[in-house]
Amino acid sequence: MCATIEFGAGMLNPVIASFPEPLVLPLDVLSELGPTLQLLFSEAFSKSPGRQTALDRLFEYLFVLLIRSAMNAHLVDSGVLTGLTDPRLGKAIECMHKHPETSWSLEQLAQRSGMSRARFAAYFREVIGMTPFDYLTNWRLGVAQTMLRKGNSLKLIASAVGYANATALTRVFTQRVGMSPSEWLTRNREHKEEPSPA
Repeated sequence: MCATIEFGAGMLNPVIASFPEPLVLPLDVLSELGPTLQLLFSEAFSKSPGRQTALDRLFEYLFVLLIRSAMNAHLVDSGVLTGLTDPRLGKAIECMHKHPETSWSLEQLAQRSGMSRARFAAYFREVIGMTPFDYLTNWRLGVAQTMLRKGNSLKLIASAVGYANATALTRVFTQRVGMSPSEWLTRNREHKEEPSPA
């Protein structure tokens, strides 16, 4: 059985960056997955009404269980997933996720984590693998990519992700992604329209 997962927050989603490549988990040794796998395979080979909807929901739940198992087995031990489970860093990361439009300072983020600025900056980099502001920029641009796909204007997106105007957003987007927002959107649409191999 195969599945394609499309993550929110665009191609710069930090969750994706947390995974080793490839991430391989032997299903037969993960007993906690048994009931969900049984339901998933049962639905996959049935012809019941609502089959695809049931498969989609079951696979989303299975994916959560797989990530938990990977973290418990220390196959994912750095990146945003580890940061989100950290009682200190998790608070700052959630603030960035919920309010990308806010002009966060290092001091504000450190306060959310209950740490000094210097300790927060060093610990964030140690656990996440990048500075707080690099992380925040990637998150903002990922949100921008999602909004672009939904047809939002650059002016609206810039405001929603903390940039003064569309020009400022375009400059940072181009530096990080390697192409302008409009070029990225065109390529993204072309990729989606490519026929899948037979």
